[in-house]
Amino acid sequence: MNIKIKLCGLRDKESILASSGANYIGFVFYQKSPRFINALEAKKLRRYIKDNQKLVGLFVDADLNLINHISETLCLDIIQLHGNEDLNYINEIKKLKKPIIKAIPIREVSDIKRAREYEKLCDMILFDTKSESDVSGGTGISFDWKLLKGYDSQKEWILAGGLNEENIVKALNITKATFIDVSSGVEKSRGEKCQKKIKSFIEYVKNYEKKKKNKLL
Repeated sequence: MNIKIKLCGLRDKESILASSGANYIGFVFYQKSPRFINALEAKKLRRYIKDNQKLVGLFVDADLNLINHISETLCLDIIQLHGNEDLNYINEIKKLKKPIIKAIPIREVSDIKRAREYEKLCDMILFDTKSESDVSGGTGISFDWKLLKGYDSQKEWILAGGLNEENIVKALNITKATFIDVSSGVEKSRGEKCQKKIKSFIEYVKNYEKKKKNKLL
């Protein structure tokens, strides 16, 4: 098992450098988010992302021209859609020729079924906690992981929603996820990443992988 790690909502050089063991780095281009970063600042930080890491741009019901501009300016590797984007909208995004992650907010089984609609067009599906407010992800709250037990798809899928060092093993054991997305779980305060937590979380997941591998051997 090789667990992929995506760290989302990074906004400073130190956090990016601390995330050297992650596979994906996410910038949030959603102004209502406490993790929002503008394109100019993001471009300055782009240089600190390693060549073997993928840069993901997160958008929420954004204007297509804005996504195109930021994608070109930062040379985004992946576009993540975290709002109420419909299939027609996603068809337009596909013209940018970038892989697409579609976030699906989860509270009950019927929410998971919605993912099937997007699998045809999107390259990856991300399961996050459905919020009562208009907040799109990054709430620090987990959903019932048992809802994903036995979930099977031909598309790669990502587990998100309140993951941290205290609950990640339980989450992985229940869902069998091989791709995880973490944001609030490595923060010292809302929207502010903690370099120590980032390094510790990555190391913790890597050690979990080693233990699982040794058991299989």
